[in-house]
Amino acid sequence: MIYALRKLIAFVFLGGMFWFIYQDLDNLDKPWFMHALGLITVAFAFFWLLIPMVVVRLRIHRRRVQNRERYMKWRAELGDGDPQPRPGRNARLSLEPDEQVYLHEKGTLYATKGAAIGDVSREGRPSDVAFPRFNRSCCRVQRTHCYVTDRRLVFVSKGLFNSIPFAELKSFSDTPGGIVFDVGGDGAEALLAFTFQNPLIAADVLRFARKDAK
Repeated sequence: MIYALRKLIAFVFLGGMFWFIYQDLDNLDKPWFMHALGLITVAFAFFWLLIPMVVVRLRIHRRRVQNRERYMKWRAELGDGDPQPRPGRNARLSLEPDEQVYLHEKGTLYATKGAAIGDVSREGRPSDVAFPRFNRSCCRVQRTHCYVTDRRLVFVSKGLFNSIPFAELKSFSDTPGGIVFDVGGDGAEALLAFTFQNPLIAADVLRFARKDAK
Protein backbone atom coordinates (compact mmCIF):
# COMPACT_ATOMS: atom_id res chain seq x y z
CA MET A 1 0.00 0.00 0.00
CA ILE A 2 2.87 2.37 0.77
CA TYR A 3 4.26 1.79 -2.72
CA ALA A 4 0.88 2.54 -4.36
CA LEU A 5 0.35 5.71 -2.31
CA ARG A 6 3.82 6.98 -3.17
CA LYS A 7 3.18 6.38 -6.85
CA LEU A 8 -0.06 8.38 -6.58
CA ILE A 9 1.63 11.25 -4.72
CA ALA A 10 4.47 11.33 -7.26
CA PHE A 11 1.98 11.43 -10.13
CA VAL A 12 -0.01 14.30 -8.56
CA PHE A 13 3.04 16.39 -7.63
CA LEU A 14 4.92 15.87 -10.89
CA GLY A 15 1.77 16.70 -12.82
CA GLY A 16 1.27 19.82 -10.71
CA MET A 17 4.89 20.91 -11.21
CA PHE A 18 4.59 20.44 -14.98
CA TRP A 19 1.41 22.53 -15.03
CA PHE A 20 3.01 25.21 -12.81
CA ILE A 21 6.08 25.48 -15.04
CA TYR A 22 4.08 25.40 -18.27
CA GLN A 23 1.88 28.28 -17.12
CA ASP A 24 4.88 30.52 -16.35
CA LEU A 25 7.56 29.69 -18.90
CA ASP A 26 8.56 33.35 -19.07
CA ASN A 27 9.56 33.30 -15.37
CA LEU A 28 11.98 30.37 -15.51
CA ASP A 29 15.00 32.64 -15.03
CA LYS A 30 13.55 34.56 -12.08
CA PRO A 31 14.69 33.79 -8.49
CA TRP A 32 11.20 33.77 -6.98
CA PHE A 33 10.12 31.13 -9.50
CA MET A 34 13.07 28.91 -8.60
CA HIS A 35 12.27 29.34 -4.91
CA ALA A 36 8.68 28.30 -5.57
CA LEU A 37 9.86 25.17 -7.36
CA GLY A 38 12.16 24.44 -4.43
CA LEU A 39 9.29 24.72 -1.96
CA ILE A 40 7.15 22.43 -4.10
CA THR A 41 9.97 19.89 -4.17
CA VAL A 42 10.32 20.01 -0.39
CA ALA A 43 6.56 19.59 0.01
CA PHE A 44 6.68 16.65 -2.39
CA ALA A 45 9.45 14.96 -0.37
CA PHE A 46 7.48 15.48 2.86
CA PHE A 47 4.27 14.01 1.48
CA TRP A 48 6.07 11.22 -0.39
CA LEU A 49 7.97 10.03 2.68
CA LEU A 50 5.56 10.57 5.57
CA ILE A 51 1.94 10.58 4.41
CA PRO A 52 1.84 6.95 3.16
CA MET A 53 3.39 5.74 6.42
CA VAL A 54 0.85 7.70 8.48
CA VAL A 55 -2.06 6.35 6.42
CA VAL A 56 -0.83 2.77 6.80
CA ARG A 57 -0.32 3.13 10.56
CA LEU A 58 -3.83 4.55 10.98
CA ARG A 59 -5.31 1.69 8.99
CA ILE A 60 -3.31 -0.85 11.00
CA HIS A 61 -4.60 0.66 14.23
CA ARG A 62 -8.17 0.62 12.95
CA ARG A 63 -7.85 -3.02 11.83
CA ARG A 64 -6.45 -4.05 15.21
CA VAL A 65 -9.30 -2.32 17.06
CA GLN A 66 -11.90 -4.01 14.84
CA ASN A 67 -10.24 -7.39 15.28
CA ARG A 68 -10.21 -6.98 19.04
CA GLU A 69 -13.86 -5.96 19.20
CA ARG A 70 -14.98 -8.90 17.07
CA TYR A 71 -12.75 -11.27 19.02
CA MET A 72 -14.26 -10.18 22.33
CA LYS A 73 -17.75 -10.65 20.89
CA TRP A 74 -16.80 -14.13 19.69
CA ARG A 75 -15.36 -15.06 23.09
CA ALA A 76 -18.51 -13.79 24.79
CA GLU A 77 -20.69 -15.96 22.52
CA LEU A 78 -18.40 -18.93 23.13
CA GLY A 79 -18.62 -18.47 26.89
CA ASP A 80 -16.68 -20.99 28.95
CA GLY A 81 -16.76 -23.55 26.17
CA ASP A 82 -14.09 -24.46 23.64
CA PRO A 83 -14.12 -24.06 19.86
CA GLN A 84 -16.17 -26.82 18.30
CA PRO A 85 -15.43 -28.86 15.15
CA ARG A 86 -17.19 -27.82 11.96
CA PRO A 87 -19.86 -30.33 10.91
CA GLY A 88 -19.63 -32.15 7.62
CA ARG A 89 -16.79 -32.64 5.14
CA ASN A 90 -15.43 -30.46 2.38
CA ALA A 91 -14.80 -31.84 -1.09
CA ARG A 92 -11.43 -30.09 -1.27
CA LEU A 93 -10.06 -31.90 1.77
CA SER A 94 -10.01 -35.62 2.45
CA LEU A 95 -9.96 -36.13 6.19
CA GLU A 96 -8.19 -38.95 7.92
CA PRO A 97 -10.20 -41.32 10.15
CA ASP A 98 -11.59 -39.45 13.17
CA GLU A 99 -9.99 -36.16 11.99
CA GLN A 100 -12.08 -33.05 12.64
CA VAL A 101 -11.99 -29.57 11.09
CA TYR A 102 -12.10 -26.62 13.49
CA LEU A 103 -11.65 -23.77 11.03
CA HIS A 104 -12.05 -23.23 7.30
CA GLU A 105 -11.43 -19.93 5.53
CA LYS A 106 -10.62 -18.79 2.03
CA GLY A 107 -7.97 -16.13 1.40
CA THR A 108 -4.58 -15.35 -0.11
CA LEU A 109 -1.48 -17.37 0.74
CA TYR A 110 2.03 -15.89 0.69
CA ALA A 111 5.15 -17.98 1.03
CA THR A 112 8.88 -17.38 1.14
CA LYS A 113 11.02 -19.45 -1.20
CA GLY A 114 12.04 -21.83 1.56
CA ALA A 115 8.42 -22.86 2.09
CA ALA A 116 8.32 -24.59 -1.33
CA ILE A 117 4.65 -24.39 -2.35
CA GLY A 118 5.20 -25.51 -5.93
CA ASP A 119 4.62 -23.93 -9.33
CA VAL A 120 1.09 -22.62 -8.79
CA SER A 121 2.16 -19.22 -7.49
CA ARG A 122 3.53 -15.94 -8.75
CA GLU A 123 5.52 -13.15 -7.17
CA GLY A 124 3.54 -10.93 -4.84
CA ARG A 125 4.23 -8.62 -1.93
CA PRO A 126 1.98 -8.88 1.14
CA SER A 127 -0.05 -5.83 2.10
CA ASP A 128 1.63 -3.32 4.43
CA VAL A 129 -1.61 -3.14 6.42
CA ALA A 130 -2.34 -6.86 6.68
CA PHE A 131 1.27 -7.94 7.28
CA PRO A 132 3.39 -5.07 8.66
CA ARG A 133 7.17 -5.54 8.47
CA PHE A 134 6.76 -8.66 6.32
CA ASN A 135 8.86 -7.12 3.55
CA ARG A 136 10.16 -10.31 1.99
CA SER A 137 10.42 -11.77 -1.47
CA CYS A 138 7.30 -13.94 -1.63
CA CYS A 139 5.18 -16.10 -3.85
CA ARG A 140 1.43 -15.54 -3.80
CA VAL A 141 -1.43 -17.99 -4.27
CA GLN A 142 -4.88 -16.44 -4.50
CA ARG A 143 -8.21 -18.09 -3.59
CA THR A 144 -6.59 -20.60 -1.25
CA HIS A 145 -8.56 -22.66 1.26
CA CYS A 146 -7.06 -22.96 4.73
CA TYR A 147 -8.13 -25.73 7.08
CA VAL A 148 -7.24 -26.13 10.74
CA THR A 149 -7.92 -29.65 11.93
CA ASP A 150 -7.11 -31.39 15.19
CA ARG A 151 -3.96 -32.78 13.56
CA ARG A 152 -2.64 -30.40 10.95
CA LEU A 153 -2.76 -27.16 9.01
CA VAL A 154 -3.76 -27.55 5.36
CA PHE A 155 -3.66 -25.14 2.40
CA VAL A 156 -5.60 -26.21 -0.69
CA SER A 157 -6.14 -24.47 -4.02
CA LYS A 158 -6.18 -25.44 -7.67
CA GLY A 159 -2.97 -27.38 -8.14
CA LEU A 160 -1.86 -26.98 -4.52
CA PHE A 161 -2.17 -29.26 -1.53
CA ASN A 162 0.12 -28.38 1.37
CA SER A 163 -0.47 -30.40 4.55
CA ILE A 164 1.53 -29.33 7.61
CA PRO A 165 1.35 -31.60 10.67
CA PHE A 166 1.43 -29.67 13.92
CA ALA A 167 4.80 -31.28 14.69
CA GLU A 168 6.26 -29.32 11.73
CA LEU A 169 4.62 -26.03 12.70
CA LYS A 170 7.31 -24.35 14.77
CA SER A 171 5.42 -21.18 15.66
CA PHE A 172 2.90 -18.64 14.39
CA SER A 173 1.99 -15.02 15.08
CA ASP A 174 -1.08 -12.96 14.26
CA THR A 175 -0.94 -9.71 12.30
CA PRO A 176 -3.69 -7.14 11.58
CA GLY A 177 -4.78 -9.05 8.48
CA GLY A 178 -3.65 -12.63 8.91
CA ILE A 179 -1.25 -15.08 10.50
CA VAL A 180 2.41 -15.77 9.74
CA PHE A 181 3.47 -19.39 10.14
CA ASP A 182 7.02 -20.69 10.64
CA VAL A 183 6.85 -24.13 9.06
CA GLY A 184 10.44 -25.20 9.51
CA GLY A 185 13.66 -24.51 7.69
CA ASP A 186 16.01 -21.69 8.58
CA GLY A 187 13.66 -19.34 10.39
CA ALA A 188 12.59 -16.57 8.00
CA GLU A 189 13.47 -18.75 4.99
CA ALA A 190 10.39 -20.91 5.49
CA LEU A 191 7.43 -18.68 6.30
CA LEU A 192 3.80 -18.82 5.20
CA ALA A 193 1.40 -15.90 5.59
CA PHE A 194 -2.35 -16.31 5.14
CA THR A 195 -5.13 -13.72 5.26
CA PHE A 196 -7.89 -14.36 7.80
CA GLN A 197 -11.11 -12.43 8.41
CA ASN A 198 -10.14 -12.17 12.07
CA PRO A 199 -6.59 -13.33 12.88
CA LEU A 200 -7.24 -13.26 16.64
CA ILE A 201 -10.05 -15.80 16.34
CA ALA A 202 -8.06 -17.95 13.92
CA ALA A 203 -5.03 -17.91 16.23
CA ASP A 204 -7.18 -18.88 19.22
CA VAL A 205 -8.72 -21.80 17.33
CA LEU A 206 -5.28 -22.93 16.14
CA ARG A 207 -3.86 -22.82 19.67
CA PHE A 208 -6.76 -24.91 20.92
CA ALA A 209 -6.41 -27.41 18.04
CA ARG A 210 -2.68 -27.83 18.69
CA LYS A 211 -3.28 -28.26 22.41
CA ASP A 212 -6.06 -30.76 21.78
CA ALA A 213 -3.77 -32.73 19.47
CA LYS A 214 -1.10 -33.27 22.17
